Amino acid sequence: MNFSFPKSERLTQIKVIDSLFQKDSTNVSQRFVYPFRVLYPINSSKKLPAPQIIISVPKRKFKKAVDRNLLKRRIREAYRLNKPHFTGPDFEKLPDYLGFVYIGSVIEPYAKIEKRIIGILKELSTHKTCE
Repeated sequence: MNFSFPKSERLTQIKVIDSLFQKDSTNVSQRFVYPFRVLYPINSSKKLPAPQIIISVPKRKFKKAVDRNLLKRRIREAYRLNKPHFTGPDFEKLPDYLGFVYIGSVIEPYAKIEKRIIGILKELSTHKTCE
């Protein structure tokens, strides 16, 4: 199993990011799993070996950069350690792009964040609309 998180799995394309975060976009679906809002495109053709992700923690809720960075590190680590269980030839249904937006108002412990990330990946890997 490869537990790495290379740059090729980070979402950096401005057009894709804008299309994910548009308010009235009809080709983007979202799920709310506290403390996350997960955004992903509907009916995207699977062309990437692993999904590209972006993690966002709003400055409005967490004024200090230290707190935002702590949450981003926890989310990234939970994703990195659990990604191999949901990617590969057995799981072709994960969308190409994922956006994780932290909507909680308190800093959750790592165990809770990891549990929610696993639930999100499990749900997306078995969901029918991600094909």
